[in-house]
Amino acid sequence: MNIQRIRDLREDSDYTQEYIAKLLNVNQRTYSRYENGEHAIPLTILSFLADIQKTHISESTLIWGFFIHNLLQRMSTLIYC
Repeated sequence: MNIQRIRDLREDSDYTQEYIAKLLNVNQRTYSRYENGEHAIPLTILSFLADIQKTHISESTLIWGFFIHNLLQRMSTLIYC
């Protein structure tokens, strides 16, 4: 899964994290956690990000990528508990 894609799309559009966070009505730290894969991105946010960056969710395979990433995180938490 390539979570770098969200950052790349933002940087390609010359947007800052602060700008995108404001559009999404979240704070910059929350948005940073989305980009770093520390928090799952809600589907509504993914959809809005796709609109902002003039792309399609399916085009960048964000849904499956984040689903797999979060599933693996949860599995590793269960294994190491």
